[in-house]
Amino acid sequence: MEINSYAKINLGLHILNKRQDSLHNIITVFQEIDFYDQISIEKSDDFIFETNVDWLDKKNNTCIQAFEATKEKFPNISNIKINLVKNIPTSAGLGGGSSNGTAVLKGMNELFALKMSQDELIELSKKISADSPFFVNGGLQVGEGTGGDLSPIESNLNDVYILLVMPDIKIDTKNAYKKCLLKDKTNIKFAGMLGELKNYDLSSELFYNDFEVYVFKTHPEIGKIKLKILDLGAQYASLSGSGSTVFGIFSNKQDALKAHQFFSLHFSAIVTSPKI
Repeated sequence: MEINSYAKINLGLHILNKRQDSLHNIITVFQEIDFYDQISIEKSDDFIFETNVDWLDKKNNTCIQAFEATKEKFPNISNIKINLVKNIPTSAGLGGGSSNGTAVLKGMNELFALKMSQDELIELSKKISADSPFFVNGGLQVGEGTGGDLSPIESNLNDVYILLVMPDIKIDTKNAYKKCLLKDKTNIKFAGMLGELKNYDLSSELFYNDFEVYVFKTHPEIGKIKLKILDLGAQYASLSGSGSTVFGIFSNKQDALKAHQFFSLHFSAIVTSPKI
C-alpha cells in the first residue's frame, strides 16, 4: 500500500495561554499543502521500519508510535513493514512527523479493514502529537485547544500558489513555546479568523504567528526571508508553526516562480498549492 503523507502550513497561530498540564492553548488555521513524504505499508511477520534518511530515530518515531497505538487497540493484527521516503524537512514547522504518524494510522485502518471511523482515528492520532489529528481529514481547518479541537472551513484559496522557503535551521518547538511571551490573548476568536479568511484578508493581526518574535530574534535571517517574500509580490507571508519554514501566498504563478528562482539559489525552496 502506497500513501502520500502531506505537509501543512499555519495561516496564523496565536498562543493564548499556558494550561495546568504545561501545554498551551492555541488558535491556528491549518492548511494542508501538496508537498508530501511517501510511505509504503505491507503486512509482515516481523515489524520492520525503513527510511531514506539517517537523522530519523529508527526505534522511536511517529510511524512506530502509530503502529504501536493501533496494535494496542487491535492486538490480533499482524506486524507490518513500513518504508518512509522523507521529502519534508524535520523541525521545520510543516508537520511532517505528525503527518507520517497519521498516514500510518489511516493506512493500517485500510490494510487490516479495521473500520475505524474518522472520530476514532482522530482520538487515536492524539497519542502521536498535537498536530496529528489535523491530518486525519486535512484540507483547511481551524485548530483550537492544543491544536486538536478542529473545525473544517470551506476554502476560497483554490487559485493561489504557495512558496515554501526552508532554511537549514532546526527550531525546537518545546523551547520556542517556553521563550514566547504570552499575552493571554483570550479575545482572539475563531469567528473573527473565519470572517477574515472568507474575505481573503490575511493582513490583519488575526493572521500573525506568535512564534515569529522569538524565531526572528534568534535567527534574523528567517525574518529577512519573510520580508523578501513580501517584496517579491506575495499577498501574505508567515512563519509556519514554530518554523523554520517561511511561506508566501501568491495569486500570480509567474511571481511565485520568480520568487522561487531567487530563493532556490540560497535555500531549499518549492512552489506548491493548497490541498483542498
